[in-house]
Amino acid sequence: MQTILVANPKGGSGKTTLATNVAGWLAGKRQKVVLEDRDPQRSSADWLARRPPLFPAIAGVPAGVSRKDVKALDPQWLVVDSPAGLAGEALRDAIRAADVMLVPITPSAFDTVATHRFLTQIAEYKAIKDGALAVGLVGMRIDARTHSAADLDVFMEASGFPVVAHLRVTQVYIHAARDGASIFDLPRSRAEQDWEQWRPLTRWIARQAPVKA
Repeated sequence: MQTILVANPKGGSGKTTLATNVAGWLAGKRQKVVLEDRDPQRSSADWLARRPPLFPAIAGVPAGVSRKDVKALDPQWLVVDSPAGLAGEALRDAIRAADVMLVPITPSAFDTVATHRFLTQIAEYKAIKDGALAVGLVGMRIDARTHSAADLDVFMEASGFPVVAHLRVTQVYIHAARDGASIFDLPRSRAEQDWEQWRPLTRWIARQAPVKA
């Protein structure tokens, strides 16, 4: 079982959007996926409850479920949607259990300040310092025409961590979330531009933790 941790202690950074769409991509690749919702708001769990039964299956588990119970579901992948404020031993435990970590960041001064503190902290963790855990940054809700997007690029490039994708601000994600869908469940006519933006991210994940048929 490969574990993808989606984490940023700043609320509203796009963790659930990223986690649900990663899970949807993997499920569309005929992978057996479990999505663990550790956020008290239960946004990922609510998304799963709305997911149409004809879409590729994704199993859901609540926060605090034991590793043994997750493994009993025999998944190939566990995607963890972490809560805001993740810190201390809970953060250390989540990082120890992860094979890949994605850090979503939105183009906001509040987000970059909070994320800077977070990245500075985790850079000292042994698994990350030694390169045992791959960490990738994902720009969320990007409008490339804005100064804030340019400022975010400067921040991410200076962070010392790889920047693996820039995902645009669009109603497509909002509508997909409402319908229990990922962008990978949508027809090409609605989501082709977003599939293109995800390609560097999905390739990066596959390099760190290969998708096995």
